[in-house]
Amino acid sequence: MDSLQSLILDGFIDFEGQKLADFLTTVLLIVFGAIAWIVGFLRQDLMYTVYIGLGGTALTFLAVVPPWPFYNKNPQRWLAAGEGDRKLQ
Repeated sequence: MDSLQSLILDGFIDFEGQKLADFLTTVLLIVFGAIAWIVGFLRQDLMYTVYIGLGGTALTFLAVVPPWPFYNKNPQRWLAAGEGDRKLQ
C-alpha cells in the first residue's frame, strides 16, 4: 500500500513525459472519437457514440493522468539552493 501511495502522491513526470502525455491525450481522444462516430453512424444509434466516447475518455484519463514511471525517464538535475548565487559574484 505504501508503494501505491508513493506512486500516486509523490509521482513526478519530466518535461519529455509531459510532451508524451500531451501527444497521447490528443491521439487517443481523436482515435476514440472517430471510432465512436463511425460505430454510431453505422449502427444509427447515438448511444453507441456516447458510450464509446465516454469509455475512450476514461481510458485516456487512466493512461495520462497517473504519473506512470515511463513519464519520468529524463529527469532534470536541479541546482542546490544557493548554488547559483555563488557563480554570479
